[in-house]
Amino acid sequence: MSTAVENRKPVVDGPTVVAIAAIAMSLNVGLHEGVHALTCLAVGGRLQAYSALYADCESSTIWQMKIVAGAAPVYNLLAGTLAWLVLRRVSKVSSEMRLFLWLFTIMNWFYGAGYFILSGAINIGDYAVVIRGWEPHALWRTLLLVVGTPLYFGLVWLALRAFAGMVGGEGEEQMRRTRKLFTISYITAAMVVLSAGFFCPEGLLGLPVTAGLAAALGALSPLVWAPRFFRPERMVKGPMEPLEIRRQWPWIGAAVVVVFIYAFVLGRTLFF
Repeated sequence: MSTAVENRKPVVDGPTVVAIAAIAMSLNVGLHEGVHALTCLAVGGRLQAYSALYADCESSTIWQMKIVAGAAPVYNLLAGTLAWLVLRRVSKVSSEMRLFLWLFTIMNWFYGAGYFILSGAINIGDYAVVIRGWEPHALWRTLLLVVGTPLYFGLVWLALRAFAGMVGGEGEEQMRRTRKLFTISYITAAMVVLSAGFFCPEGLLGLPVTAGLAAALGALSPLVWAPRFFRPERMVKGPMEPLEIRRQWPWIGAAVVVVFIYAFVLGRTLFF
């Protein structure tokens, strides 16, 4: 099989990968902010705005504010874990759906765990709001780093292991296909956030856009550096057929609709 795998060129259709990654990213960020918004209403806060890049909640108590801030990263971790469990159990789904489930898993996982590191390291982000006013503050920030760092890199390892179980193929061809899928997905994720920024009332240089873009580039950075350490042969046993992504117009059409709603509708911000 090794010779056959090395000699063939498995199909990786760029536009379809872009579409799958765009849908996953739109849902990831849109639902993250949606959880902030819904939590605001659930705890009795006053929702003032819901956007593709932020949710603005007027809280009457400090604890309302902290619950609203902390809810979305917890949701991300739970949603990512649910998607991962589904990915592990499904067998008769298309390769495109498998890629979508994997991307939705890592985007949620890396965002959720990434907020612990971000808030602990530079004191911004959702969990910086949660620990605001807690003393000794340096100790709480250190605790976020102590918890968040192994959690984040543990999830990176689980994500790579899951990908090793589906990528298939062998040798250099396998790694070229991995790098192509990862790179396209990373760039697409950033472009999705940036597309919402074009319609943000605060402009491309405003805090929602710069923070959203920094979060995307930072949280999803394993798509850039992880292939250097990716060794599928150590994670799974036996060769598998290569994961191929073929041209799928339904995915491309769905991406146009989803990104339009995320970028143009939510990017313009819904005010209440």
